[in-house]
Amino acid sequence: MERKLSAINIAMMYLGAILGAGFASGRECWQFFGVFGRKGYFGAVFTTVVFVVLALMLTYIARSKNTMDLGKLISPFDNYALESAIGYILAGIYYTLIISMSAAGGSLLHQELGIDRRIGGILLVVLVLLTVFGDFERLTRAFGFLVPGVFVIGIVTISTIIVSGKFHQSGAVSGFPASEMAPYWWISGIVFAAYNSLGFITMAGGCALQAKDSKTPYRGAFLGSFLPGLMTVLLLVALRKDMAFSATLDLPMLGYSLRISKVLNILYALILYGSIYSTAAGTFYGFSTKLPRNRFKKPIMVAAAFAGFGIGLSGFKTLVAYLYPPQGYIGIIFIGMIVMNFFKEKSKSSQKLHV
Repeated sequence: MERKLSAINIAMMYLGAILGAGFASGRECWQFFGVFGRKGYFGAVFTTVVFVVLALMLTYIARSKNTMDLGKLISPFDNYALESAIGYILAGIYYTLIISMSAAGGSLLHQELGIDRRIGGILLVVLVLLTVFGDFERLTRAFGFLVPGVFVIGIVTISTIIVSGKFHQSGAVSGFPASEMAPYWWISGIVFAAYNSLGFITMAGGCALQAKDSKTPYRGAFLGSFLPGLMTVLLLVALRKDMAFSATLDLPMLGYSLRISKVLNILYALILYGSIYSTAAGTFYGFSTKLPRNRFKKPIMVAAAFAGFGIGLSGFKTLVAYLYPPQGYIGIIFIGMIVMNFFKEKSKSSQKLHV
């Protein structure tokens, strides 16, 4: 019997797909918003609006088409070749997240304990494979245990302590280098929103179709997309307390937690590793849905995951700056198609009502 999801369950699935290493560590927030000073707030607010609107649109499309197929959720055209191509492109993007998440896992244990980066990366890959082998049902159980309250409370608590604490600027407060592919705050905001939105497309379809009733998926989608935007703003306020310090670390929020207390640092490290795992598992599941369902599927998944780990040894900070922005540009194209798809489905619904 399939598990029927509540609004909270759905919100946690969204959060699990978004609150990965880049988000929870503050690395993404700094790279995409913090480097622009106060102007970064405009980008953060814009991101929140895009998250919410897109999540609600995807929920409507999934229920209207009765599908969780990635291509059908995005494409407004009834073209199998295009839908298939979109699905594989998105699956490819999801695959790259095992690269960045394994790198983040390695960076975390290295920054926290001085352990070889490869150990943290391999541990993450193994956890992800064990979860994804259980398909969507195991994914919902894993996130139901890990995400509710724990990640959100952890991120909000550490951010609030930093904001209210006596941190002072230790160096420069401007002139930080932006990514070459997102050189202005407004471009960075669009790219950030588009990139992170890609992470919850695979969740939107499954959640919309497995909800308890017709209103539940919309409530869950709203909550699950609004909270990440709100936390982005809070993270930005925290990271601006000591901008030179924030700019130097792969995982800046972890650095702040150590400045507060060793106990808080250990707790936040555990939360951060869990958030890395949740995003890696959610997006790798999206990648796995495009693999053929035969006896070769699991061996391919294992080989792909460890290959991603190998590439991820180039370093998390580098990946955030150079891998995320181009994927954001692809996300912009997909968002445009999702908007078209939404209005197409709304039009079909209106026509049926007038027949």
